[in-house]
Amino acid sequence: MDYSTDYSTHAEAIVELFASTFTASEGAEEGALIGALVRRLIAETPAGDLRVFTAWENSTLVGGIFFTRLTWGSVPAGGRMTP
Repeated sequence: MDYSTDYSTHAEAIVELFASTFTASEGAEEGALIGALVRRLIAETPAGDLRVFTAWENSTLVGGIFFTRLTWGSVPAGGRMTP
């Protein structure tokens, strides 16, 4: 298994992984919502506030996790794991 932090070149594959996984477990509506969330996280979160880790097996994306920075005003408050 290989691991990567490069999400920009695989953004659509990552979106599809989360959308299809949540569709299979929670239904089409939830899958679409999670897919949209992942797409927005990639597109709208400043690069310094986003860490994405993916797992690949035989060149196939098999897992991923997002961490985003949380702030309270101008004070760093921690992080959030999504989706």
